[in-house]
Amino acid sequence: MAVMPGCRGPGSAKPHNSLVPVPSAVPVSFESVGRKSGLAFRWPALPQPLTILDAFGCGCGFLDYDGDGWQDVLLVAEPYPHLYRNLGAGRLVDVSAASGLAQHRGAWKGCAIGDYDGDGRLDLLLTGHQCLALLRNTGAGKWQDRTAAAGLAARDNWSSGAGFMDLDGDGALDLVILNYVRYGPGDRKFCEPKPGIRAGCPPRYYLPQYPEVWRNQGNGRFRNVSAVCGMKDATGTAQVLAFADVDDNGTPDFYVGNDGVPADLMINEGKLHFHNAGIESGVAYGTDGSALAAMSADFADFDRDGVLDLFVTGFSGEPASLLRGLRGGVFEHAAKQVGLEESTRTALGFGAGWLDVDDDGWPDLSVANGHVYDRAPELYAGTTFRQPLMLFLNREGQSFRNVAPELGGAFTTPILGRGLAVGDIDNDGRMDLLVVDYGGEPLLLRNTTPRTNHWLTLDLRSPGKNRFAYGARVEARAGSRTWVAQVSPASSYLSSGDPRVHLGLGGSTRLDSLRVRWPSGRLQVLPELPVDRVVRIEEPAGHPRGVR
Repeated sequence: MAVMPGCRGPGSAKPHNSLVPVPSAVPVSFESVGRKSGLAFRWPALPQPLTILDAFGCGCGFLDYDGDGWQDVLLVAEPYPHLYRNLGAGRLVDVSAASGLAQHRGAWKGCAIGDYDGDGRLDLLLTGHQCLALLRNTGAGKWQDRTAAAGLAARDNWSSGAGFMDLDGDGALDLVILNYVRYGPGDRKFCEPKPGIRAGCPPRYYLPQYPEVWRNQGNGRFRNVSAVCGMKDATGTAQVLAFADVDDNGTPDFYVGNDGVPADLMINEGKLHFHNAGIESGVAYGTDGSALAAMSADFADFDRDGVLDLFVTGFSGEPASLLRGLRGGVFEHAAKQVGLEESTRTALGFGAGWLDVDDDGWPDLSVANGHVYDRAPELYAGTTFRQPLMLFLNREGQSFRNVAPELGGAFTTPILGRGLAVGDIDNDGRMDLLVVDYGGEPLLLRNTTPRTNHWLTLDLRSPGKNRFAYGARVEARAGSRTWVAQVSPASSYLSSGDPRVHLGLGGSTRLDSLRVRWPSGRLQVLPELPVDRVVRIEEPAGHPRGVR
């Protein structure tokens, strides 16, 4: 176990003047630092009206691609993604050309990040409309295209969300790729949702495409096992992917959010076979009993009962869903009880993520919103095309309050929100936000909340091919208080977050114990951990692995 005492990052040495004024009644604050940090980028202006492809948007991500301990920034875009290296002290520099990333051209939409070859360096998968790229991190600041060599051939799919996870317990990261609809030059571009109003057609006008599972064969290649692993039971028209061991049996399952059709919950039965428990688990439909246009999904234990819960965004006119985990892979709707139903009904939610904004120990929630119809006010009463962010503070698992209107600044400026990623850009223990304003500039919102609580960030590492311990589960205890979290950066919308586990600890000045269930199945208990720092924990070597 490696401990970096007081690792608060250079960004905390010189406080910045907040660009987001905060009334005294709001206990949190953020500073919009994109431009001043060096994020000199803007997504191109959008046409009007928007086709379904124009409106889809892009994702973003945090990743430490050079292994220096600082989270770098990835912005997915056409014709190529942009990568900004984090130099510390609040400085980002564009390395898209120097790293070779600018050579990879395509209609890119999303990203997934993981070490697929087990060399200790995070690799990158790009998804898009009729394009896909697997880029290997060479460790010399460069990306090497291994798409064809890995068996991920050229395709005409519209790939959306994706994620890496060891699904069969062999130590190598497998790959789940979601696909949306079949859309090409000969397909219909526009519809009239109301007479005289021209807009992109909804997904039901197109043939659905389906999720894929690719098994990592351990030799740098993947094999498509979708036809034999149970994915033929998936609903299709998929957008968002989120992993979690929902039945707590040591094998990772995954949620697939679809656009306007029932969601899927793929339960891992072992030996790389899944069954779709979307309906029986309670996640297939929204709070009103209809299928959600699920744009984003993320797991966290919002009520601190030791079971992971699921948040899913929806279309305007339908509230977001908060699905409370009940053990055994079953969920119940809880949005209405905690005040999230009406507060999310008119917005069209895209990227979303859990983060403990004030480190009080209770996961809070951020949502990026924006419509898909540029004439949205003429189609849906009470809504707009560009929409403000939401930031819901968690009141000890009992209710949520949107404090964005009180924060002002970047939180009240309407944007065309799409991707959102959560991470600690300055290593100060306060979780920050990266948000896509599609057709505008990226938002990098640095958390400047006054310190009244403690925190701990866990950087978990395994000795085998799953070097970054994707799928590990953490249980922390301090007195009677318990925290549960997992390692899985794939969530939100077309995006990937900081893979480290962040725990807000409230007033606890130390952890009595930390229990890690590693992806290998090994249980490790560490006593009396100090707080307010980043801790790297290595799984002890030599534990035998068995294929699940």
